[in-house]
Amino acid sequence: MRRPAATVIALALCLLAALGSAGANASRFDVPTVLGVQAGAFSAVVKWRVDDAARFVVEVGADERYGVWSPTTVTQDAAAGRTTLTGLEPATTYRFRVVARWRNGARAESKGSFRTDAWPSSLSATVAPAAASSSSSDPLSPFVITPAVPPGLVGGSTGSPSPSSSIPSSAAPLVSSAPLQIDGVPLFPRMVWKQCPTYYPTSVAAGINVFLGSSCSGPGEQLAKLAGQAASTVDASTPGVSGPGLIGWHFQDEADMSVGNAANLPDPSGGGRVTFLTLTDHFSSRAAPPPDGKKIYAGFLAKADVIGFDTYPLEVRCTIAQIDNVYWMQRELVQLAQGKPTFQWIEAARMEHCPTGDPTPTDVTAETWLAIAGGARGIGYFPDYWPEEVRNQVTKTNREIVALAPALLDQVVNATWSAANPVRVGVRRHNGALYVIAVNTSTAPATASFTVPGLAGRVLHVFEDGRTVRPYGDLTVDKLPGLGVAVYVAAPAGW
Repeated sequence: MRRPAATVIALALCLLAALGSAGANASRFDVPTVLGVQAGAFSAVVKWRVDDAARFVVEVGADERYGVWSPTTVTQDAAAGRTTLTGLEPATTYRFRVVARWRNGARAESKGSFRTDAWPSSLSATVAPAAASSSSSDPLSPFVITPAVPPGLVGGSTGSPSPSSSIPSSAAPLVSSAPLQIDGVPLFPRMVWKQCPTYYPTSVAAGINVFLGSSCSGPGEQLAKLAGQAASTVDASTPGVSGPGLIGWHFQDEADMSVGNAANLPDPSGGGRVTFLTLTDHFSSRAAPPPDGKKIYAGFLAKADVIGFDTYPLEVRCTIAQIDNVYWMQRELVQLAQGKPTFQWIEAARMEHCPTGDPTPTDVTAETWLAIAGGARGIGYFPDYWPEEVRNQVTKTNREIVALAPALLDQVVNATWSAANPVRVGVRRHNGALYVIAVNTSTAPATASFTVPGLAGRVLHVFEDGRTVRPYGDLTVDKLPGLGVAVYVAAPAGW
């Protein structure tokens, strides 16, 4: 039956009106609106508005690679609100974007930047040891194959790994440990040891945020010259010292060898202050015991709040083949520290112990990320002077650590991988995103192969250059160059 012309015209007008309304609606919520940012020293609040029902997230980072996601927020209608970003560092410029997905599936974003406040003159440092529990339910995790020749060396400092040695005791699933907290916010310390104040500006520019003492001045000058630039500690034998940026004390270097008994250490105390302790690698099952035996370590581990060590493959063990110890010993210290934050000193220049070559930027980068993959909640660079090419690389690596710090300090996920392969793996989860650190401990190219629970086919982006890797469900296979590092980032599901 033919419709009257008037009816057809009316239907056409209705259709045009609907299309016009849809177009208006589409333009009405093209992008979320950023109303402003209120930044403090360690956090920032992003104020936003959306004009229709949406789910959205705020991404933040040191540049437009971003790298860290806030929890997802869902609105049922037009709404205004705020998202708090924590785990930030003082005096740092951050980039962020508010990303929204509307009911029709469209995605939109608004970008911005902010700078956090300077370091407060008065800081409170705390450590709350994490419960020693693992997130893995796989009894084989993190290994599926036993290496024929395990990494590392038992009872010596040079040479090849012993074929009769066993998998390190750190082969147990890695547990989450506590971060150092400054004013109640987790901080990833990047440290130097007893640096002269003359070099403070260079180190601050390279991303150093904690200075453990000074060798060229008294603590008063140290604290005064660092005010507003970084945090610092003073010698534990001077517990009465106070000043801007002070977060606690450091014990004598390599105290297990230089002091020998934890009972001989000073006992500083004070609210909002923590103690830093550096050990040699003799605590490890992969190294010979110290003169007083390994029994001394229980006392040292109980004495300090933040515990680190040094091993130095090139400058003490005299061969890059020992770089694997950086990872295995770090895992072992995490286990021994029972939830306290741990860190590791990374060799960054000549120490004149070995005839081998000086650490290269590649060596320093690989060691840094091996320590983090092994569970380090902080990094130190030793000695405190670096060749220009190493300083440039330290600056670049520290910038990446700043961008990813909230994730690097969050929950450990135990991936499944083969210890027979030279690639070492560490995984973190933060607000639904997954972060996989993979480091090739061989100087030859190698294939990285690992399974991460919950990855579920999400695309991995290599943080450094944005290269993408598509996993097979939870399994990822990729190639790394000799001593190559890849930090893979998988966005939260749905983003």
